[in-house]
Amino acid sequence: MNTSKWWVTAVFIFLILVTACTNGNPGNTSVSTSGTAAALTQANTATDTPTPTPTNTPSPTPTFTPTPSPTPTFTPTPRATPLTVVGDPRAAQLAEPIAQDGAMCGLVDVLDFPLNPPDAIDVPGGRDFGVFRSRYDKYHAGEDWWLARGRTNFGEPVYSIGHGRVTYAEPLGWGRDQGVVIVRHTLSDGSTFLSFYGHLDPPSITLRAGDCVTRGQQVGEIGQPRTAPHLHFEIRTHMPIEPGPGYWWEDPTKAGWLPPSQTIWTQRVMASPGVLWTHEPPAESVSITYLGTVFGDVALTLEGTQLVATDVNDGATLSLFTELPEVASAAIDTASGIVYVADRLGHVDAWQLSDPRLGEDTAVSPLTSLWHIELDTVGTPVLLPLPGGGTVLLARGEVYALAGNGRLLWQQEIGGRSFAWTASDDLLLLSTTGSSHAVWSTNGAEPFTQLASMSGYPLPVGEQIWLYAENGVYRLAPDGQSLELIYALSTGFLDRGTIMALPDGGVLLAHADIFDQRLIAFHEDGSVRWERSYAGLLLERQRLLR
Repeated sequence: MNTSKWWVTAVFIFLILVTACTNGNPGNTSVSTSGTAAALTQANTATDTPTPTPTNTPSPTPTFTPTPSPTPTFTPTPRATPLTVVGDPRAAQLAEPIAQDGAMCGLVDVLDFPLNPPDAIDVPGGRDFGVFRSRYDKYHAGEDWWLARGRTNFGEPVYSIGHGRVTYAEPLGWGRDQGVVIVRHTLSDGSTFLSFYGHLDPPSITLRAGDCVTRGQQVGEIGQPRTAPHLHFEIRTHMPIEPGPGYWWEDPTKAGWLPPSQTIWTQRVMASPGVLWTHEPPAESVSITYLGTVFGDVALTLEGTQLVATDVNDGATLSLFTELPEVASAAIDTASGIVYVADRLGHVDAWQLSDPRLGEDTAVSPLTSLWHIELDTVGTPVLLPLPGGGTVLLARGEVYALAGNGRLLWQQEIGGRSFAWTASDDLLLLSTTGSSHAVWSTNGAEPFTQLASMSGYPLPVGEQIWLYAENGVYRLAPDGQSLELIYALSTGFLDRGTIMALPDGGVLLAHADIFDQRLIAFHEDGSVRWERSYAGLLLERQRLLR
């Protein structure tokens, strides 16, 4: 999971858990490791001791004006008496290690961070995995952690991230760069990985190979290497009995290393009560874009340049569509089952998708080619579903609307680049940034109409259109001629927030700014139902603000 958006996922999971606790129904603790664990299992096909061989190939109309609004003012103090939230999601995950076959030191329950556990509050660092360092002419295979800038970190305690067995513990394992401890951790599916703690003070290493350690147990203290005192922290699947180089010739994920912080957060989400299954792309550098659900329970995603069909009931991969051309963007018409794909040269293809489960035991592909066209455009495209069927392609501020049969319906210049969009059966809403900050609307048959001269996350809810912008929550006025500010926010980070519709016509907003992280629920009429601060989420403090 991108670490910059982890808290959005966390607060929604937490909200579900709080609801369960309030209703008196304990969460169903079903821990799945089909995501990270699967990746770890695949990586573990390598033997323990050999070191990978480097390749020596490094890689690095009308515009409606919003009604005047007051200047947003951040108020850090609660506006209501703080309430106690019942239930502890973390407590539902914790378990004492129990020796068993294949895991004599017990299985991982949940992972913590190596400094100031469990959540590394106020600990900088952990952002430089895979960074190229010209000093070494290689890529960083771990993360550098420290407790504070401007003062020495020498002697600060370092802790095991989870239950496991020590495979290596040497006070001078890195010579002049001092001590190293390596711990093997076993997940519930039997897959394993290693946590690595480097630059430790030699006298602080008292563990020995074969010792069992528990989550949060001290493994040493930060020492004094040739550089300033800090912890070099790795998560990897190879080299259990040797320190390793600390840097690699190319992308470390290609040679058995995993992004440490991202791996910890992913495992935490997977271990959360109520999570049935998880799915991750085959490579850390590949992003997943959800396209839609068809045939009732088949989810279609774009993973890098590959389309993947997944059974939402159990997370099983049904099809990997490898016969498609180089895909830069994709969209699906869930009503007709037509899949649209585009590349960076203006080529658009349409494919008819049939239920992939019907051809599980045959050689018949669930994709049938319908048509291919070439548009006069280049650049990274964005494909969106068009109301009534068809697709919209955006590239370099130009819009092309295509019918389901490939006919060009209309073409339009809107400027800017796509930021966010949402669609219903009869409406497509799009916001743009760059040279044009605006919100646009189309019914499919006609070109886009500009609704507002600002960007954000548009959301249709019933007959209303909401907009979550950097400085507040807006709603399209009943006369359709302006936006009404219904709630001012301190200027925040849109890429770290989101907005979603509630069944009763209201909305739920996750907002982050430099001071706070908040979850806000609105009634259908725009009034605030409740507001919760999550600035203290990791500190296990929650406040109801309204």
